[in-house]
Amino acid sequence: MWLFGFLCTSLGILIGGTIAWLFKGLQQKIDLVYGICAGIILGLISIEIFPEAIELGGWLITIVGFTVGMILFGLLHNVLHYIQVFKKTSNIYIRSGLLLLISFAVHNLPMGITLGASQEKEFTISLLQTLLFHSIPEGIILFTPLIMAGINVFLGFLITLIISSPVLLGVYIGGVLGFNHQYFSAFLISITIGIILMVTVSEILYPALLKSSPLKIITFTLIGFGIIGLYIKLF
Repeated sequence: MWLFGFLCTSLGILIGGTIAWLFKGLQQKIDLVYGICAGIILGLISIEIFPEAIELGGWLITIVGFTVGMILFGLLHNVLHYIQVFKKTSNIYIRSGLLLLISFAVHNLPMGITLGASQEKEFTISLLQTLLFHSIPEGIILFTPLIMAGINVFLGFLITLIISSPVLLGVYIGGVLGFNHQYFSAFLISITIGIILMVTVSEILYPALLKSSPLKIITFTLIGFGIIGLYIKLF
């Protein structure tokens, strides 16, 4: 089961990364790309991830996890700021990509736990499909800034492995140890919500607003929100 979970997650991330690469010609229109990506992220959080956290753990755990996520973002942001290579303006894409990488990796852990603890065949198949299709927009969002930063194919595969690895750990925890505590999963999911939301606002929306008009960015963001809403409805 761990192999299927890992492969579904990796395949989804790679498909998303390929889509981002195919549209790399839009790099010159950074306001359009970042506006749409911000909309996709906000839609993914509000339509799917946030309700999932509320359903699993309730409002209290979700709010606590969200707050922890915001604090972790601040710490990670400061650490990256003091590392010499990330002080350069040209590396804002790398910083955004790393923060998103950490966020998605943490988010995949509870998915793996649920998969490992599952004893029902139909639910397992459904969860594997969710891992695949859920990872595609994540791959698009993650690889957009990294492609702009000029990463090569090898690094792209390495990043995919890093994001997919928590699924392996989660399957081990859920399967071997029989651990599937919904409050723990809700807490981890809420942490990722906090980190991803802060990354979206400070690393994606804010730079886009500096380079373009607010009306244009809001329009592109709403388009991205609509795209992910339609995507989730279909899949």
